[in-house]
Amino acid sequence: MINRIQLFGLAIVILFTACETDDVAGPNTGDGPEVTVSLSSLSILENGGSADIIASLSSSSSSDVSISFSLAGSAIQGADYNLSASQLLVPAASVTASITLSAIDDSQLNGNSSVIIQIAAVSNGQFEPQTLVLSIEDDESPAALNLLFNEVLYDPSNNGLEGDANGDGSYSQAEDEFIEIYNAGAREADLSNFKVYDSQALTDNVPRHVFAVGTILQPGKALVLFGGGNPTGNFGGATVVTSTTGNMNLNNAGDIAYLYDADGNEVVMFDIAPFSDNPNESYTRNPDITGEFEQHGVNTPLLFSPGTKIDGSSF
Repeated sequence: MINRIQLFGLAIVILFTACETDDVAGPNTGDGPEVTVSLSSLSILENGGSADIIASLSSSSSSDVSISFSLAGSAIQGADYNLSASQLLVPAASVTASITLSAIDDSQLNGNSSVIIQIAAVSNGQFEPQTLVLSIEDDESPAALNLLFNEVLYDPSNNGLEGDANGDGSYSQAEDEFIEIYNAGAREADLSNFKVYDSQALTDNVPRHVFAVGTILQPGKALVLFGGGNPTGNFGGATVVTSTTGNMNLNNAGDIAYLYDADGNEVVMFDIAPFSDNPNESYTRNPDITGEFEQHGVNTPLLFSPGTKIDGSSF
C-alpha cells in the first residue's frame, strides 16, 4: 500500500483539517477562552483500543466550559465505539480536560472504520471549526502500514555547532542531516529491509540506508535516521539510527527523500524542491503529525527537534 505524502497535505487515512464555518452544528456562547481539540492517538485498534479527545483552552475561565460534539463517519457510536461522556467539561480555573473514545471489539472481518469528530457547540467559550478523524483498525484485517515523515533536516546550519543535530559535539553536513519517521498506525511497523533513497540514489538503485532486520517502530512513536556520526542524547525516547552509508546526501538545491518497503514499494516521500531556500534549520509539520511543513524556527527558537515534537516534548 502506497502512502504518498505530499508537502502541502497529509495523504493518509487520518486527517486533521480546518473546516468552513457552516460545517459547525452550533454556535459559540459567551466571550470566554478559545477552545481547541486534539486526539491523543490518530489510530486505535478495535480490540481494546482507546483515544482521548482533549480540549485545550487559551486561558482559564471562572466558569466551567462545556464542549459538545458532532459525530459522523463509518464507525457507529454504540456499535463500534463508546464515549466516556456525552460532553467534554473543562472545570473552572482549568485549561484542559478530556473524554475517552473506546473501540468496541467484534469477531467479524469488517475492515477499518473512522470517526469524524467536530465541535458542535461551546458554552462559556469560543471556537474555530475543527475536524478530527480517528481511524479504528479492524484487528481481524491485515495491519495497514501508516508511516509519515514528520521532520526533515536537509540543510543543517554551518554556524559553529548550531547544526549539530545529532548532538555528538561536532558539525557535519553529511552526518547531521536527518529524517524523522512517525508511525501513525495502531500497530507496530516492521521496517526490516526498508530503504531510504534520495533522487540520485533511486536512479542508481543504491539506497542511502537499509534498515536492519528487526527494526520495529511502535505505534505513536518516532524513529530518527541521521546521516551518520555518534548521536548523543535522549531524543525524546525515539529510536535513533544512522545511515548505513554514512551520508544521505540530501541536496539543498532540490531533491526528494523516499522511503521504500522491503518489497520495493514507495511508502512515503518528501520533496525538498518547494523549500530549497537553504534555511539552516529543519522543516517540520506544524502541528506535529497532522500539519503542513514549515521552517522549524517559525514558532520556536529551536532549529530542529529530532525525535520530539516541535516544543521538545515526547511523542
